Amino acid sequence: MAGRFARWVVFLAVFVWVARAIGLVRFWILGAIMIAFVAYTTAAVDRTLMKERLRPAGPTADRGLLRVIRLAAVAQLAVSLLDIARFHWSDTVPWWLRATAMVVVAASLALLSRAMTANRFFSSAIRVQSDRGHQVVRDGPYAIVRHPGYLGMIVVVPAEALALGSWYGLLLGLIYSAAIARRVSVEDRYLRGRLDGYVEYASAVRYRLVPGVW
Repeated sequence: MAGRFARWVVFLAVFVWVARAIGLVRFWILGAIMIAFVAYTTAAVDRTLMKERLRPAGPTADRGLLRVIRLAAVAQLAVSLLDIARFHWSDTVPWWLRATAMVVVAASLALLSRAMTANRFFSSAIRVQSDRGHQVVRDGPYAIVRHPGYLGMIVVVPAEALALGSWYGLLLGLIYSAAIARRVSVEDRYLRGRLDGYVEYASAVRYRLVPGVW
């Protein structure tokens, strides 16, 4: 408990320091949305899930792809912040598009949070979590599409770049989204071959991300 509190204090201190250095209201708003998402989701999800996400108990089936995903996410944020705060390479995103993107960020994070609270097996690793009693989840958004959390992730990172106001950040965000889309295919194929009941679930819930599309 004390360690978690200390991490929150450090995180908030760094956020305030960066926000003051940037001096843009949009960063404060985006940061508030992100903090609310992390605080609510951490409190609402299964107690063992965050430990699994931070330190999976087994290897992932897509180690190289996961590195690309993480690198693209970090690069998007770094480039976007440098763009809007210092170098102004491409910070010409109009205010109305930034505002729309901010709403999309909030909606995407809400979907991601709902997916994580419904699915106690929402690991950062593609693996069958036999150590945690892994089974197919059909509740909440999983009754509509098979990978609702990934849908939120695909949308949120490019939207974050637009909300901050960086076209270059958007390009990196789209690379992230493409890597996540690839991960959906890898994970779906992996679960079909290894998780009991997943083939039947996939037959009942036909679409991976978007009903009627894919």
